[in-house]
Amino acid sequence: MADGLLAYSGLATKIKAMRGRLLSREELLRLTEYESVEEMISFLREYGSYTAVFADREEVAHRGQVEAIIGNSLYKDYGRIYRFAGRGQRQALEQVFMRYEVNELKYCLERVMQRGMGKEDRKPEPFFAAHAAFETAALYGAGSVQELLQALGGTRYAGLLERIWSESGGDYGRCAIQLDIGYYRMAWKRLENISDRRTREICTRILGTEIDWQNIMWMYRFKQFYGSSPADIASELIPVTWRLRKAELTGMLAAEQPQDFMRIVEGTAYFTERDAPVKLGDEISYRAVMEATYRKICGRYPMSIAPVMKYLYDKEREIDMLTTILEGIRYRIPAKEIQELVLITA
Repeated sequence: MADGLLAYSGLATKIKAMRGRLLSREELLRLTEYESVEEMISFLREYGSYTAVFADREEVAHRGQVEAIIGNSLYKDYGRIYRFAGRGQRQALEQVFMRYEVNELKYCLERVMQRGMGKEDRKPEPFFAAHAAFETAALYGAGSVQELLQALGGTRYAGLLERIWSESGGDYGRCAIQLDIGYYRMAWKRLENISDRRTREICTRILGTEIDWQNIMWMYRFKQFYGSSPADIASELIPVTWRLRKAELTGMLAAEQPQDFMRIVEGTAYFTERDAPVKLGDEISYRAVMEATYRKICGRYPMSIAPVMKYLYDKEREIDMLTTILEGIRYRIPAKEIQELVLITA
């Protein structure tokens, strides 16, 4: 415990200060009531955690630029944390950075596959550009999949994207899912590199829960909305499990009715064990389970990597909400409907 206090007391103070700069529920509600994208941009330009990323962008012409700019705020916060962190903490943070790399790769892949999107004037955040496995300028400047592959040459993503592209038949949705699967496989493997036992245990629990529930939600959506066969669904799952048993996964894949699927889910360790993050009857969703998992693990280990991971999770969630609000305003969706979409209803 003394080692934990020594290693994390300064970082905990920093995270607490950064958390104070997250948007409040009231501020998010106010944003949904704006009538133009320009109003929202004006607000963000003056708001602490976003002022710096808008500083050198006087002209912001369209939604894609706004999304890129607010996304850079996450990378800037990550950089602040990484520079402050010690060696063991950085080992844990590096698996999160891989997800950011994959997200940027997915963005660039979508842009070149959906030719109507056009090229964005995308400026990489300096910390991200300096630490990314690939050359960001080459990646953002790619005009075709072949140019993307050239930009990724010599990195861990080159072979992954080449295989995915050849197997996808030019379907971006399939490519995106397979890139996510590739990330989870690499991140799960890299847990072995975390030298501190407690940090490795916490990261395993967080990532393992995320993987299990990504698989559960993917299975549910494929069955509910696309009527996919069990064999087709199985090919789109992450080949890793943590608290889910093989028999449970097999049963979910075979379930023909939604009630049968949910009955198996409700019988898993996520609902039945003493240390279950949620109780039977709670909302069964990826977000609900992740929120409960973070709450429990941060309460148990307040001086650990857990609050750091929770902050980055919350920051990503904030950016997702801002992106949804931005899209809602752009298409003149009523404020109440936008609030329901981002789960901040009054």
